[in-house]
Amino acid sequence: MAKSAIRIEHVVKQYGNHTVLKDISLEIQEGEFVCLLGPSGCGKSTLLRLIAGLDMPTEGKIYLKEKEATWLPSSKRNFGIVFQSYALFPNLTAFENVAYGLRNKKVRERDVNETADRFLHMVGLSDAKGRYPSQLSGGEQQRVALARALAISPSFLLLDEPLSALDAKVRIRLRKEICQIQRELHLTTIMVTHDQDEALTMADRIIVMNKAEIMQTGTPQEIYEQPGNKFVADFIGAINFYRDFEREDQLNAIRPENIQVETKDFAGSILAVIDDLEFRGNFCRLTAKVSHVLRKDELMVDLPYSEVKKKNLHVGTKIYLAIPGQQTLHFAV
Repeated sequence: MAKSAIRIEHVVKQYGNHTVLKDISLEIQEGEFVCLLGPSGCGKSTLLRLIAGLDMPTEGKIYLKEKEATWLPSSKRNFGIVFQSYALFPNLTAFENVAYGLRNKKVRERDVNETADRFLHMVGLSDAKGRYPSQLSGGEQQRVALARALAISPSFLLLDEPLSALDAKVRIRLRKEICQIQRELHLTTIMVTHDQDEALTMADRIIVMNKAEIMQTGTPQEIYEQPGNKFVADFIGAINFYRDFEREDQLNAIRPENIQVETKDFAGSILAVIDDLEFRGNFCRLTAKVSHVLRKDELMVDLPYSEVKKKNLHVGTKIYLAIPGQQTLHFAV
């Protein structure tokens, strides 16, 4: 059975009259990769700071490896942290940046050299160890920051929006590398992000936050396929909300990729006209103006590009839609 690495019980954080976190409770297992996901200002970075001991809660308790650490100073919590801004020492080489924390821990110089070399190799920067941050790309600087955080053998790794300043291709590549290293080291990791794609592709478990509270916790598949409320459904991925004429107290929802599309009428179909067609590489997003079967003017529909070509779909094409009942979500109004 997995052991608890981090446990938070009824944590509240206030700044004056402003409540940043409301009664937060959660548990993270050893070796787990957890993403704190939510919009700006939801409290996710504050929660990370409390776990790190960079700030203290107004109420509640924090346990690290089953020992209470609520008031433990950050220097005693044995974590590695990587920020969005890299936070490298500009006057130190990549090697010296990685070695810095080891020397602070009074590690023998021979072991400092071996460990710094090992983690620079792990992040693919052995050839860049003599270069200064100004001579490195953004992606390379973030790799150095990651190597520095890992070199001190932390009990857990904290990542605060570590990829948001990087361009798309570098971001995707670093996602994979971080996950690979995390699995290899079996290192308990918490990452703060507002990017749903990062959370869905990297996390073992996602904690969705909004307005200082936890909205839902679950695997990426659970969060996407079984959102617990309208906020989570809307925040994770694209979705259509609509009402029918029979249930005033119920809001229905369907993911764009789950809507069936044909060019000929069929039993139970809804007539629609393509109002917009957006090419997105391997798929297209259609905006379909629908007939008044639904209390909704338009629906988003995602189709593979190959199917769009095969059906010869374009703006103005009449199409017939079906909304599968088993893939429809329902929320109380």
